[in-house]
Amino acid sequence: MSAAGDDWPRALRKCVNPSDLRSLAKKRLPFPIFDHIDGGCDDEVTLAANQKEFGRYHLIPHYCSGVDAVDASTTVLGQKLEWPFFVGPAGGLKYLHPAGEIGMARAAHNLGTAYSMSGFTTTQPEDIAASANEGPRFFQMQPCRSREVMADMIQLAKDCGYKALIVTVDNPIHGNRERDARSGFGLPSNFSLKGWLSIMSHPWWAIRTLPLPGFGLYDKYMDQPGDLNWLGEQLVTNITFEDLAWIRSQWDGPFAVKGLVGVQDNRRAVDCGVSAVILSNQGARHFDTAPATIEMLPEVVDAVGDKIEVILDSGIRRGTDILKAVALGATACTGARTNCYALAAGGQRGVERALSLLRSEVERDMVFLGAATLSDVDHTRIRRAASHD
Repeated sequence: MSAAGDDWPRALRKCVNPSDLRSLAKKRLPFPIFDHIDGGCDDEVTLAANQKEFGRYHLIPHYCSGVDAVDASTTVLGQKLEWPFFVGPAGGLKYLHPAGEIGMARAAHNLGTAYSMSGFTTTQPEDIAASANEGPRFFQMQPCRSREVMADMIQLAKDCGYKALIVTVDNPIHGNRERDARSGFGLPSNFSLKGWLSIMSHPWWAIRTLPLPGFGLYDKYMDQPGDLNWLGEQLVTNITFEDLAWIRSQWDGPFAVKGLVGVQDNRRAVDCGVSAVILSNQGARHFDTAPATIEMLPEVVDAVGDKIEVILDSGIRRGTDILKAVALGATACTGARTNCYALAAGGQRGVERALSLLRSEVERDMVFLGAATLSDVDHTRIRRAASHD
């Protein structure tokens, strides 16, 4: 792992888990920005469940196996990854650190995995492609009311060499993010007095970040470049399965749909020709009381896992979380929140620190499981704990 070693900046060296990176990000960001990446919607029931439900599964170690070295590599969306996790899409990364999307992508590639660009990128896709070309990149497209705009986005992804298309479908209406409502964060933002006081108490962040970067990917479609109201009106849309089939017809590479949770919805996605489903509740940022994705994973794998890849998102914090998902039938996992903490905490090096810790956990814990390769991490290595609720 090229980014591993003892040369971490002191603040990052003290971070030995995601909680440490979260605490450092909280110190470095004004609270409206931190709360936006940290929070969920409504009562944040699903946000808590995404992590809690992993605790309901136990991994069974296998000793006397003779395994002391492992190969955690796998193939996801047509790309060979060195371990079964890739960086999921997250928008507005320059709100967190000037390194932004390019720093996130370079960190992913340095740690042997893929980077997914968000449709709400604050860096142009062409610039990411030119500056972060040492590994695979996936293009996440936000569905738009205009098929003309979506066709342009798909062509842009092709022209820039993105290897797979990810379409996120779980944003038919604005979710109720109460933390954002209190702070005034939004599109456009209208920060509260408390929010502005927090911004002023973080002068280094303010100097590097204000005015807030825009989402220039869509400027050419707007009457006025930077029109955030246009983004809210066009990119919050109730996409249909017919739209998914049309998108499939426009893109001839690996194609994943992200955001479906129910078994029937995932079956219908298969009928639309997707290569993979990313089982995700978007980190509980849109709809509360949905089930945790790890809870739904066995059912979805049983329904569609013999036809397409099933990738798990939401709640990943530890290497054991990834191995639990693989043991339950997932091809791989993805996530964004911890990477956002890490970017805010230390830019590209922060993300490298987060990914290095996570990858090390996966490889170390495979030894405990007696698993020389990921194919050894199967149903015999996992059991669900008895419920005491």
